[in-house]
Amino acid sequence: MYLDQFKRGWSYTAVHLLRDRVDEGGNQKFGFYSPDYKPRRAAVYLHNLTTVLNDTSSGARKAGELDYSIQNQPATVHDLLLQKSDGTFLLVVWNEQVNGWASISLELGAKFSEVTLYDPTEGISAIKTLTEATTVPLRLSNHPVIIEITVKSGKR
Repeated sequence: MYLDQFKRGWSYTAVHLLRDRVDEGGNQKFGFYSPDYKPRRAAVYLHNLTTVLNDTSSGARKAGELDYSIQNQPATVHDLLLQKSDGTFLLVVWNEQVNGWASISLELGAKFSEVTLYDPTEGISAIKTLTEATTVPLRLSNHPVIIEITVKSGKR
């Protein structure tokens, strides 16, 4: 939802229920946090996503372009290209298919010495690093994968 809305240009997204309500009966288990303030998986995943996407540099930079295409892309697979102020590209790819997987191939328009993959449902550390990559095979389920592509000295 957050990625979809950002891609569509929405400036704000409201979280209706941050913590489970305790002042009324019924099923109150939809908050990011339980009544005792323990984070649910959604809170952890969102934290991991924003941590990996975080740009710690304060330098302004004109957004660049990255030549890529997604092969075998079903209608349920979406992508969002971001760029950090140091020039690093972050391509977020996610699948909105309710059940199952989508196997796609990310074709890069050039060879990159290092391409790093992150899965916010597994943490903030890289899950895989490819070297001299021109293709990134992905098997997507119901959450995003972040592909970090470092561009050196103006090459793309």
